[in-house]
Parts: sequence; C-alpha cells; structure tokens
Amino acid sequence: MKSLFINTSSFFMSIAILEGNKILYKKEEEMLVDMASRIIPEIEIAFNNVDFEINDIDKIFVVNGPGSFTGVRVGVTVAKMIAWTLKKEIVPLSSLELLATTAIDESNVVAAIDARRGYVFAGVYDNHLNIIMPDKYLPLNELDDYLKDGKIVSYDNIDGAINPNIDIVKIVEKHMNDTPVNPHALKPNYLKLTEAEEKKRKLE
Repeated sequence: MKSLFINTSSFFMSIAILEGNKILYKKEEEMLVDMASRIIPEIEIAFNNVDFEINDIDKIFVVNGPGSFTGVRVGVTVAKMIAWTLKKEIVPLSSLELLATTAIDESNVVAAIDARRGYVFAGVYDNHLNIIMPDKYLPLNELDDYLKDGKIVSYDNIDGAINPNIDIVKIVEKHMNDTPVNPHALKPNYLKLTEAEEKKRKLE
C-alpha cells in the first residue's frame, strides 16, 4: 500500500511518502511562515523523488491537530483536496500521538504542546501508543501524576521536556487499518475554541 503523510500542525512541516512500512521520501523543515504557499510545491517535489505519481497512492494520513490553528488548517485543507479530487482514503492522526512516537525509557510518554497561559494540549501514551490519558486542553500542573512514570516530549519550551524524534512509520502502522473518514467530514481537532469563538460565546 502506498500512502502520503502530511503534518503541518506545528512550525515544522513534515511530508512523507511510504510504501507499506517503508519510507520512500521524507521532508521535515522548520517553517515559521509561508507554509500555505509551500506545501503544494513540496508535495510535488516529493513525488518527483519516487517512481510513482500521486494518483497511485491508496491513502492519505494527515495530522489534524491540536496545534497551530493556521498550520492545522493548511494540512487538513490540502489533504481533503487531494482525497476528494483523486478519490483517495483519508485518515486523521493526532499531533500528540505523533509526538508520543518518540522513544524514551520511561513507561509513559507525555506529549505536550504549549497552549499559553499555563495551559497545554497534552496526551499520555505508553510506548506502544496505547492511550493512558486522552488528548486534552488542561493546566500544565495536572500532568504531574503522569510524570512520575513518564517524560514530557514537546517542540515547545516546556520545563523538563525533551525534543521529539518522531517515528512516522510507527504511527502509520498503528492506524493503517483505521476506517477512513469522508473528506468533507474531516475537521481540525483544536481541542479548544479559538479566541474569536471564545469572545463570541461570552457575548451570547
């Protein structure tokens, strides 16, 4: 099975093409601006580096959050467009579960993204990506109990966190047989309201 992996949920853009559990092409680049204009050309470059075309893929794996509001929208929109146009299956992935593919010695991988003001988006997984705590938006100090047997993994400057070394194959293998979603039904998973939505709710 041939698949395309897309992750734009943080300031790193990740694109990979896989055949089964083998990565044929991978591009990871820090991209603080211009992700929306760069992702389509980067996908084209990716397929220029393998011996088949984008129409030959069977499935698209896309990280649909949580993370950067703009970044998540970019990846989800592009994945939906490709899936709908080419009639390909699409499977959403959690950005926190992706962080949790980082290999550590502790039994718990505490994947976290800084949500500001003392809050984080966080999920806790074991080393086989089984869920210990589902992905949530919560105060950072509520993770203390999980840190007794775990370690924080994050791209952000969170005290005690180690930098991720993500394993795309690990998460793709886990979700290879997931039921695909309808591209029109796929939405970003922000885990919290945007600031505009919060303000609107307060006015209602």
